[in-house]
Amino acid sequence: MEERLGRQLAMAGKVVREQFDQDLGTVGSSLNTYVILRTVALHLGLSQRELASALGIESPTLTRHLDRLAREGLVVRDRSPGDRRMYQVRLTAAGQAHLDQVESHAARWDRELRGMFTSSEAATLSELLTRIRSRYRKESDANPAR
Repeated sequence: MEERLGRQLAMAGKVVREQFDQDLGTVGSSLNTYVILRTVALHLGLSQRELASALGIESPTLTRHLDRLAREGLVVRDRSPGDRRMYQVRLTAAGQAHLDQVESHAARWDRELRGMFTSSEAATLSELLTRIRSRYRKESDANPAR
């Protein structure tokens, strides 16, 4: 019996995620840290609530991550000037340096993945993955600044 496509995709994603996370561990980071720092850097001025929505995680989960990242000196939370009840998250200089270091590992990882395919195959795979993601995307994924 042929293996179901959804399972193949999920298992491939799991293996890639685990390997990437392990690779980031060699520089004192993790996939969770990378994704949060990168999202903060790409979407300046997001509130903590907007950041949780952009990441597709619950606010309490994000709060635990941000508490850890703040203790490590990688992010700070500032009261929003427009609404003092809200906090905006931004990278510190150390957070930006950490992200820069991790980005070099992410670029190497991307080259390694792409090296498994011809340029045409990589373009097709990217198109197919984008199609899958678009089909099943949550509303918050489509508009991270909401």
